Amino acid sequence: MALFWRVWTAVLAVALCVLALFVGLATLQFGSINASLVSERLQVLAERTASPFAAAVRIGLPLSNVRNAPGLLERARQTDDVIEALHVYDQAGRIVFSTLKQPPATLDQLTGVSARSLDERLWFREGQGRFFSGAAIRSPNGAAAGGVVIVYPDTAAGTQVRAMLAELSMAALGVLLMVAALGAVLMRLGLAQPIRRFEEVDRAVEAFERDAWRSAAAADINDGAADPTGLVRRLRAAEQRYRETGALLHSTPSGEA
Repeated sequence: MALFWRVWTAVLAVALCVLALFVGLATLQFGSINASLVSERLQVLAERTASPFAAAVRIGLPLSNVRNAPGLLERARQTDDVIEALHVYDQAGRIVFSTLKQPPATLDQLTGVSARSLDERLWFREGQGRFFSGAAIRSPNGAAAGGVVIVYPDTAAGTQVRAMLAELSMAALGVLLMVAALGAVLMRLGLAQPIRRFEEVDRAVEAFERDAWRSAAAADINDGAADPTGLVRRLRAAEQRYRETGALLHSTPSGEA
């Protein structure tokens, strides 16, 4: 049975490594896909929120003169309870409207990115434990007039990733247990003959050790049932030749040798 347990342990170790690698890669892939989905959803919301402000800019009004701006931002924020804040910034990056009572003064202080460096119509950034998604607002001549930015904490995404990790780990544990049970049955059937031969050799070696070092009864050792492979007989003959050669060398004078 020693051979069986060694092979079974090796199979389980390989299966555990493969499952751990799969769970790790699948979790990383899920985190990437989840962040991408959050980005797309926030960008759609930012673009929709920016539409009324873009309409006001197209008729020549500055962003700071949009009267119902706080109501528009609050309505957009209520679409998702996880949203931390929404801000409207002008072409210089100054925050002109916000759902927070004490918002940061500029976009740069909020995201670490200046408004002048944002050329994309829709943009997405990660940092400071948050997701930042924005939509640019442009004047009729195409110049940057400002934009809308949504602040979304990454705790929700992290919770989803951890939940997926827990689910995959439980599934991997179930697969590991199934592999352990199925592998034990298949190996027990497939390795029955090698295991039997291994046990016969093991018993023969053990019998030889008892005979050589513990003076076991010769009748028990020479019994064919106790030595089905003939290994004990060959080992006894080799030991006898070793002892005879040693005695011969010991009795031969050094000069003759």
